[in-house]
Order: sequence, then structure tokens, then C-alpha cells
Amino acid sequence: MILSNPDIREEVKKGGLVFEPPLEEKQWGEASVDLRLGFDFTMLKPAQGAQFSVAKGLGTIGKSGIYAKKKLLAADAMGKPESYVLEPGEFVLALTHERVTIPNHLIGLVEGRSTYARVGLSMHQTAPWIQPGWTGQITLEIRNSGPLEISLQPLLDRPCQLTFFRLSSELGSNEAYGAQDGGAYQNQTTVLPGQKV
Repeated sequence: MILSNPDIREEVKKGGLVFEPPLEEKQWGEASVDLRLGFDFTMLKPAQGAQFSVAKGLGTIGKSGIYAKKKLLAADAMGKPESYVLEPGEFVLALTHERVTIPNHLIGLVEGRSTYARVGLSMHQTAPWIQPGWTGQITLEIRNSGPLEISLQPLLDRPCQLTFFRLSSELGSNEAYGAQDGGAYQNQTTVLPGQKV
């Protein structure tokens, strides 16, 4: 069952579903919430001859230095907000501004918003599920498939929405995200394991 706006608000009120900082009223949808773009962007750099095994974990990429990071400022020296310009065909990883905690009886689905999709911007490639028991900022896998440069501004842009489904039964603490394998992305503040904050 998909949670409606009143159901989501009730989960937040009960304290199991947490958004830090709290959501602004304009982020609430009919059956979803919009998340704001954060300030951290990471791009993998071309590396001739470099090979990585995804099955062995992304930690080797994070420790390799074969990525470029950019942290935008809320305002530059002139007081103007900074933005990230995504070129046509470019792929970048970015964090949401909000840190989200999912209770053990819900699962979240992150999707791009249609306004952004209509100019060719996608928010995830194959990883839309936010598992029960998970907490942290959400990594967005952003690709510009359109023909135009797209300027992305932290806090102003709300490029994704999060929908919630109620599980048929609540997971125990030993069954939720990270209980079995330690959860490589639990409490994440960077997009790749091994990156320094």
C-alpha cells in the first residue's frame, strides 16, 4: 500500500520516519515528498586501463582518487548562490540535502520528478529503493540525456520525490538494512565508500 500525504505526515509525527532538516510545506505532495538537492557532487573521472569489480564493492573506487568532488557554497563571495552545470551526456552523483530515516515497517522509492525528466534529467539509473532501517542522505545518480546544459542549484532544485510503501510485516532490528552486512551506505555523507568528507 502506498502512503498518502496524511499517512506520511502521521509517520513523521510518530517519529519513525525522519527528515533532517524537517521538510518545508512546499515539499509535501499528494502521496510523496520532494527532496532538495544538496551541496555535494562527485564525478568519476576517465582512467585509461583502470578496472573495478563492482561485486567486490565500491570502496576501491572511493580510495582510488579516480573521481572529482565539488562542494558548492550556499552563497559565493558576492553573495550569489552557487550552481552545478550538467553538460549533455554528463553523469554525476549528488546527495540530497535531507537526511532520511526509514522505519522498519516502510520502504521508500526515490524517483525523478516529471518537470526535470522533460528536459532529459534522470535521478537514478537502477537503484530507486530506500530499504527499511536505512538512514542517511540519498545519493542521486543524475544523468543529463537532453541536448541542453542544465543548471542545478542546491536547496532551490527539488529534482526527486520519495514515495513510501507499507510492508506486509515489520522487520526486526536484525533484519533491517545493514543488520546482516553492516550496511555500506548506512549514515552516508559521501556518495562512495572510502571518500573523505
